[in-house]
Amino acid sequence: MVSAQLLLLAVCLVGSFGVLLMAALHTDDLPAVLDPGLERLGDPKDSLPPAGPDSLWNPLVWVFEISRVVAMFVYPVAFVALVLGVPSLVRTWRIGDRKGFGWLMIGTGMWFALAVLALTPYGTQLHGWLLD
Repeated sequence: MVSAQLLLLAVCLVGSFGVLLMAALHTDDLPAVLDPGLERLGDPKDSLPPAGPDSLWNPLVWVFEISRVVAMFVYPVAFVALVLGVPSLVRTWRIGDRKGFGWLMIGTGMWFALAVLALTPYGTQLHGWLLD
């Protein structure tokens, strides 16, 4: 459970903030990271891939595009991660697995923080930009 939580979290962060940073570097407008939008950064697909030829054989195209798709579904993915994480926390607490409980607490807490961030005005603006 912990591995899946952390892997999906990394993929979601690369798909949202990695793409955002690449777009800001591509347009040479780093302050746009705080105000993402089409008028400042253009289409998110225009800044991908970060290096190499734009072809289906470039592995960076696959990494960033799959990550971007996961980031587009941040609301349901965060909901599932939280719904599965909380019962797992209770189970590991009951059986006394302190190490597993600690890692699950970190993963579930990070997903909770990402869900709260996604619901803020900045998060909805970033999500809207990713969907364009």
